[in-house]
Amino acid sequence: MIVDVHAHTLSRDFLGELAREGAFGIETCPEGFRFAGYGPLDPLLFDMPGRLESLTRRNISLQLVSPPPRVVSHAGWAADGAFARRLNAQTLAAARDGGQRLGGLAVPPIAEPERCADAIRRALDEGHVGVALPTSAAGRPLDDPAFEDMWAECARQGCIVFMHPTSGVDRPAFGSFTMLQLVGWPSETALCVARLIFSGVLERHPGLKLVLAHGGGTLPMLAGRLDLAYEAPLYEANPACRANICRPPSHYLGQLYYDTVVAHPTVLDFLLNLVGPERVVFGTDFPFEIGDAEGAKALAALDQQSTEVRARVLAGGARLMGLA
Repeated sequence: MIVDVHAHTLSRDFLGELAREGAFGIETCPEGFRFAGYGPLDPLLFDMPGRLESLTRRNISLQLVSPPPRVVSHAGWAADGAFARRLNAQTLAAARDGGQRLGGLAVPPIAEPERCADAIRRALDEGHVGVALPTSAAGRPLDDPAFEDMWAECARQGCIVFMHPTSGVDRPAFGSFTMLQLVGWPSETALCVARLIFSGVLERHPGLKLVLAHGGGTLPMLAGRLDLAYEAPLYEANPACRANICRPPSHYLGQLYYDTVVAHPTVLDFLLNLVGPERVVFGTDFPFEIGDAEGAKALAALDQQSTEVRARVLAGGARLMGLA
């Protein structure tokens, strides 16, 4: 059973609502919708028959869907209770339209940390299969003590918590060449999770099923560098880097899960060697082109691995969900 843990959806009706509201720069266009200043959105974002055809053709049993990051959190803005409910309602409707092929991931109201735990419980009761988080709440780090109840609830529920980077800093900082998506987002994942490690969030919640988009971004490459801060004995020693954890930071990388959206066989091989195949799960970033929308790159890279490793990665999402 193959579960795609990383895919996005926004319904046609919801996109229409946002366009009428002038929200997030979403506009209508001849092809459907677009973000202002960009080309049209891939119709498969909201075309359910096309999505289901793709899943059937590729033998994907279940695809976990969440909204694209721009409408969850960005610099200076994050989903509050009212908007999170709207997001989750359209995600759950899409999952129901997809029959047994889609599972909805709920966005908590991260602009209101005190409401997140209750919102997660309610969303799971309503039929969502997990939680989707950005890497910051309008730039506020998720290791802020205000989010502790959210992390505790996620761990208690034992559900998948899928983390996707967002635009936590002002866009002009990245300039041209799609730098935000190519470099900014992977770096934001590393920054967020490194803070979760050093602040002790992962120490306190070792059973948390936290799945990182894009293979963890730049975080895996920083394993040794993070340990340097923990080990520094004299002039660059920072007591904060040891205050909340009892093991080197690289140890906690083994508590996380990483999707296969890395787009290069050598990078996937590095990730598998660093954390082991039981911590790498199949994902695609469907339907986006700066991703691996139909998993072709990941599958080709997995073909270079042993049969056992390939099978373990492809079954990873099902294992996380208790389906295998």
